[in-house]
Amino acid sequence: MLQTTAEPTGLRYVFQPMFDRNGKMIAAECLTRFAQGSPEMPLSVEQFFSEAPAELRARILQEQIELVKRYQEWFQQNNVMVTLNVDESTLHMLNDDFIIDCVKTIGCLHFEVSEFSSTLVKRSPAIDALADKYSFWLDDFGAGYAGFGALAMQSFRFIKMDKNLLWDLREKKNGQQLMASLLHFFSANHYQVIVEGIETPEHVHWLNDMPWFALQGLLWQEQSIEALIASYPSPVALNNLATQH
Repeated sequence: MLQTTAEPTGLRYVFQPMFDRNGKMIAAECLTRFAQGSPEMPLSVEQFFSEAPAELRARILQEQIELVKRYQEWFQQNNVMVTLNVDESTLHMLNDDFIIDCVKTIGCLHFEVSEFSSTLVKRSPAIDALADKYSFWLDDFGAGYAGFGALAMQSFRFIKMDKNLLWDLREKKNGQQLMASLLHFFSANHYQVIVEGIETPEHVHWLNDMPWFALQGLLWQEQSIEALIASYPSPVALNNLATQH
């Protein structure tokens, strides 16, 4: 495991799966949750991270890497990727030889960088220097901040589409056509798109004929690592979900 003398954060970590067209879990995002019975915690995870000092954010990322490392053999054997979120402060801690070697050994770890990251917009040398050492995914595409400018700044293979973009386009008269055009553009340019915000079978049906890579959302329960492993490899019947409308 990573070497650290810091006290445990007391937080817990869950995994939200991503499924391909065949219903196979191809990746899971590791997310931070509050431990049970923690009244001193803020109302939301978003508020917590907006106020958390850089040292605590670094400890959280370390704990997440340690957790994935403990189960790396399972992820490798089942060809399941794991994504961790990094921000402006935790991005810099990746520039560490021990962590670089650890992530390389684990083999399945990828890091999500939000479209809201000023590192992307300003094209910071920080991410340029790390691009050859790590796999970075663009998160929150379509949130209205960097957009296609982020793709011009950095090279990404995987793009996670902001959930609000899906929800907003579903309400527009020509929204389905716009979404299809966007996904066809990404497909033609060899991007792998994960559509977030899937909460109902109707969402699956709406996207059924479009060239997405994977789906993610609250339609599928987030799980502890132990529950995730226990439920695998039961496939998700996406075709059946797409007909439930």
